[in-house]
Amino acid sequence: MDQLFYGFSKEKGIALTFVDVTESAKTLEKKHLSGPTAGRFLAEGLVAVAILSADLGGDDERISLQAQVTGPIGGCLVDASRQGNLRGYTTIKILNEYDGTDSTPLKDVLGDAGALTMIHSNHRGVISHYQVPCNPLNFRHGLARYFNDARQQPTAIEISATSRDHYLHRAVGIRMSRTPEGLSENFIPLLERFNDRTIQKALAQAVDINIMSQLLGLENLTIIERRTLVARCTCSREKVVYSLSCLPINELEEIIEKKERPEVTCHFCSQSYIVESEEIARLLIEKKERPAE
Repeated sequence: MDQLFYGFSKEKGIALTFVDVTESAKTLEKKHLSGPTAGRFLAEGLVAVAILSADLGGDDERISLQAQVTGPIGGCLVDASRQGNLRGYTTIKILNEYDGTDSTPLKDVLGDAGALTMIHSNHRGVISHYQVPCNPLNFRHGLARYFNDARQQPTAIEISATSRDHYLHRAVGIRMSRTPEGLSENFIPLLERFNDRTIQKALAQAVDINIMSQLLGLENLTIIERRTLVARCTCSREKVVYSLSCLPINELEEIIEKKERPEVTCHFCSQSYIVESEEIARLLIEKKERPAE
């Protein structure tokens, strides 16, 4: 079961977020029929957006993270809700030149330039929007810059996504932030464990929030929140039918004339919906009967 843990050390003034999105990433890798390279890239994105989701407040809030790159993978879009629902996709799923091994460096498919865009929203619309240039793109560095520069929170980030036998094996990540009451003298020694790859090496193993807190010397860490994460999309047949109802009358008439059965596939989860011609005819009648605005 995928989890998000948020803990706080009052003694050290350190907040710790640990996420494990392995099962969600595996589910989406399978649904999208992704190769190992795209699978690991998507998994890193899911880890990143799950870390960001720890700060969501209202039950209807969500955070979206878009990665734009110049490399052959094209980028990705992932998002997470306050309820723990994760979804996402990469622009390109199969990269034949790079998928022969589980360990192709992601930098080889990301290109020299990129950007991370964070969009915080709720049912009323966008709450905030922020973009971090990344040349080259790196989720770890991009998130660290976001928290340190935009949020003014001294923060360290580490992300690990690995594959075995051409399938995703593990996807985890950690965020450590100094709180306003915390002291730099307590934070900097722990930051060095991120910089010298101690945390990176630990994440590659079967670790959890308890092991990571002990490794960082935060034995007094209090777990404030534990949230279940799951790959779950918000698409539905009703939403697909509604989107078709927004088409102009002439396009609906053309669909009926050609006896087409529109098939709409969700980018986030690859679920396909087929709308029968009879349903299109009903939408057309309702649209014609609707008073002009």
